[in-house]
Amino acid sequence: MRLVWCISLSMAAGLLLSCDSRSGGAQAPAAAQAPAEAAQGQGPAAQAPARLVYPTDPGVYTKGVAIAANTPYSTGGTISTFSVSPPLPAGLALDPATGTISGTPTVAAATAGYTVTGANGAGSASYTLTLTVNDPPPQQKPEVALPAFVTASVTGLQASIQDMGPGMTYAWTVQGGTLVAGQGTRAITFTAGEPGILTASVVVSNTGGSVSGRADATVVPAPDATLTMPDNVEVLDASKTASVPAQAGMTYTWTLISGTSAGTILSGQGSNRIGFQAGHAPGTFTIQVKVQNQAGNYLVNSGTVTVKTGH
Repeated sequence: MRLVWCISLSMAAGLLLSCDSRSGGAQAPAAAQAPAEAAQGQGPAAQAPARLVYPTDPGVYTKGVAIAANTPYSTGGTISTFSVSPPLPAGLALDPATGTISGTPTVAAATAGYTVTGANGAGSASYTLTLTVNDPPPQQKPEVALPAFVTASVTGLQASIQDMGPGMTYAWTVQGGTLVAGQGTRAITFTAGEPGILTASVVVSNTGGSVSGRADATVVPAPDATLTMPDNVEVLDASKTASVPAQAGMTYTWTLISGTSAGTILSGQGSNRIGFQAGHAPGTFTIQVKVQNQAGNYLVNSGTVTVKTGH
């Protein structure tokens, strides 16, 4: 008689059945071996991230302007969480699930490195990217306020521009003159050089860019009021003149100031030379002249005339 022995074992993974049809005995079941992972209730072993890269690097951004999202890619195992050190510039944020950097920077930040680490249960990978946040570039052109005319060798003259906003630096140059004070500010003081053209230029800059402006002034000679005139004249003499050196661009204003005698301007008012007539009485009167240049600088000079009776 042939006997068949069957033994069933209940295992965590199911039922195992072992049978032996040989006569006279039963075959004991081989020990059932499940993979170690299955015995532990786990899937295949996790793989660590191998490489992490940000496509936009370096990132140069402008304060107040939203940036384009910068999303990394990686190789190796799937990254489950991201972190960054040091913290990103104010206004920018790192998505801890995707690693995407986005936002609108709110303050300027000098160029610096930021290390992003992507990790999972098996390991991590890091990437250091370089970020810079600049101020918005100057939004207007500087308008240099400068007199149209300045007098040669005069000091204490000024040039200035409008307020260009916070965070600006100012670099001035003066050609045809000497910068005395105010470098690095919106207004400077300078001394004019020799007659000719003077140019005041400024470059206004911040971390976002620069703009420039300039203005020209004509440097004119200082007035010369050296007075040439007679000291003595006879009563009613109408042949005498008074003069100052002729200078281009000057205006001349003559005045005869009565004293114990008087005089009358006969010709030349507004020029560098006048003709005048003495009064009918002996005594003195004063000849005065004001010489003014195009810059508004002037000199006043005067002299006394003695009127005598003829012999």
